[in-house]
Amino acid sequence: MMRRSCVIALVLLAACAATPRPERHLIYLHGRIVQDQQSRRPVHERHGPYELDAIAEALRKRGFTVHAELRAKETTVDEGANAVVRQVRELIASGVVPDRITVVGASMGASIAMRASARLQHPDVRFVALAPCFSRAAEAIFKESGAYPSRRMLVIREESDIPSSECPKTDRAKELVLNTGLAHGFIYRPLPEWVEPVVKWAR
Repeated sequence: MMRRSCVIALVLLAACAATPRPERHLIYLHGRIVQDQQSRRPVHERHGPYELDAIAEALRKRGFTVHAELRAKETTVDEGANAVVRQVRELIASGVVPDRITVVGASMGASIAMRASARLQHPDVRFVALAPCFSRAAEAIFKESGAYPSRRMLVIREESDIPSSECPKTDRAKELVLNTGLAHGFIYRPLPEWVEPVVKWAR
């Protein structure tokens, strides 16, 4: 009897070990230059190439199912936000746990992510905004829609891009200010300075 119990226990243990953990999904929303040039590697005269695929791969290697689609050139911020809301709701409807969904937006993508957050108002879905002045953007969104972005928001900006003296502090999001000296170019490649905080937040 003991031997049989041990065999059953080993079978159950093997089954548990073989059961995959639920996927973590990360929706990455690129900056305007990618949309304007309709290229996954557009080049800025000052900041150099925007490495969309390298960013997606860096996040994928950290264990996420990454969604990093190229937006159509005519897409507005409003249309982009509505598309993200639909995408998040579809993931949830398919069985993805909301707590395992993170939306990361950079520059124009951050504007889209913040508006999607305000419209979705889901307490468990996480959001990251790269390179905005969140305090001002959040007030503008509230005036537009009557709702602020949800508080499950991480904001990462660069001191040389938006100096702190020009961007009031916010108590509506967790904010991280970098000092890479790259100005707006810090979002153009998967720098560990922003990738690692995003990964930590998403997990």
